[in-house]
Amino acid sequence: MISACSGSRKYFKAAERLEKQGLINDAAEYYLEALQRKPTNVDARIKLKDVGQKHISNLASDFFRNYNTQQLEASLSSFENLQSFFGKAKALSVELDYPKTYDDDYKNAIEQYCSKNYDQALNLIHDKKYDDAATYTSKIKKYNANYKNTAELDVKANCEPAYQRAVTAIENKNYTAAFANLSNIKSKTDQYKDVNELFVLCQAKQSHGLLIFQPSLPNDRSEEILEESLFGKFSQSCGSYNTIKLINNSPFQSNINFSDLYNNTNVDLVQAIRKASGADYLYVYDVSNRQEYTSGLSKTPGRAFREVKTKVNDSTYTTEYKPVDYNTVKQSRIFSFDYRYKVINALNGQVVSNGFQTLKSQDAVDYNEFLRPFDGNISSLYPSNSPSNNVLIKLANNSWRNTFSARSTLKTMDELKNDVFGQGMSLFKNAINIMK
Repeated sequence: MISACSGSRKYFKAAERLEKQGLINDAAEYYLEALQRKPTNVDARIKLKDVGQKHISNLASDFFRNYNTQQLEASLSSFENLQSFFGKAKALSVELDYPKTYDDDYKNAIEQYCSKNYDQALNLIHDKKYDDAATYTSKIKKYNANYKNTAELDVKANCEPAYQRAVTAIENKNYTAAFANLSNIKSKTDQYKDVNELFVLCQAKQSHGLLIFQPSLPNDRSEEILEESLFGKFSQSCGSYNTIKLINNSPFQSNINFSDLYNNTNVDLVQAIRKASGADYLYVYDVSNRQEYTSGLSKTPGRAFREVKTKVNDSTYTTEYKPVDYNTVKQSRIFSFDYRYKVINALNGQVVSNGFQTLKSQDAVDYNEFLRPFDGNISSLYPSNSPSNNVLIKLANNSWRNTFSARSTLKTMDELKNDVFGQGMSLFKNAINIMK
């Protein structure tokens, strides 16, 4: 409140200086600001009524002059400034006035302004100067988006240049550039010429066939289940990419050995797969060394001390520290496996991405539990029977006390598995980014 009052005075004094210099319009704006900052500023209210009316009259004169000399853009700007100031003053209960006939003149100015800009846009589109035409359609839309067929002109002005660039790019087989331009058009309208057909064409031309090889010789059944789960998740995620076409690999599943693709670059084999399947890229992966482990509960006995104060008389208390037995409980759970992968360009047999990583998720709990129900105040507990007033030791005691209410339930194995699968999905998506 003090800051607002101070700001109000500052603007009021600045307004007075501007008024003395004959800068009425600026002074009115400052008086308005002073009153906005402190609506109880009586001096600012009186001055705003007086100087603000002069400002409104000046703006009205500007509008009248520009309107009658056909300076349409300037007249609209003057009247909009008038309306803005008038509305702000009215919101502060300061009533100002201007000729109401100017409201009709303002509407006429809008009509003339739209008509003038419409003719300009129409001529420019006829001359195929689309970028220039878009400047004029945007001016019309500011006041009346439904004026005549402005919407149609605006679409053409904004879409035709992109359409022409897209067609040229397609002719040059630059489908990436064409796709970008067509996407820009579709963000404005889905009905422009044959954009939808061209969009589908470019999307198909940009898409790459991906063949995912699920390892056919797992080390054990549990790893086979892992591989099948990953295969399903990988396959499903491909549906979110417009530029990737997943190819069914079932004809090769039983005939191709994982090591033939992973451990060496067998160009002849890759070429044969490419010709038979139409795949542009091959993704091969392997799972090994699966670990799924939950430790038993580890309980370490401990003894705390509960502070008990006993009143002897009105001024004397005795303090005892009575033992309280508890256990420190620890348990952990882990799920992990080793994962290796390789992405091969089927056209030339080159490895474009590969990696090996242990994917792991683990959880642990570490808490204290009482051996018997404890109904006292936890803050009365100490790890020893000789508590210290040292600040750091007190903070350490609080941390130790918190372990009696710490989390005692491990995350489930399914939760850990989902986390690890998420890590695998991230690796997969990063690896196939080359195909975007």
